[in-house]
Amino acid sequence: MTEDEARALITRLLGTPNPISLYRFEFGWLAKEKLTPEQQAQGLGLGHGSFIIDQTGVVTAQSSLSVRMIIRQYTEARREGRITGRQVWPREEPTAEA
Repeated sequence: MTEDEARALITRLLGTPNPISLYRFEFGWLAKEKLTPEQQAQGLGLGHGSFIIDQTGVVTAQSSLSVRMIIRQYTEARREGRITGRQVWPREEPTAEA
């Protein structure tokens, strides 16, 4: 996945006019929305999480830890065959009950 593809996907998913910072790493991209000074003054930065756009196309919501720490934790999990965070894309279709 290219940087442009990652940016387009996360911008569409977040539906925000704010710019998105992308940080490339071994398994994809970490995305973090840049809040305006007004949004920060309103306290919207408190607990403001980030997202991982995995090279497979799976997007997961992450905590508000530092970029470096999230990337480290995610990389360790992927090397063990796991994915951390809550999956937000692709959205799972509800199963039909018989």
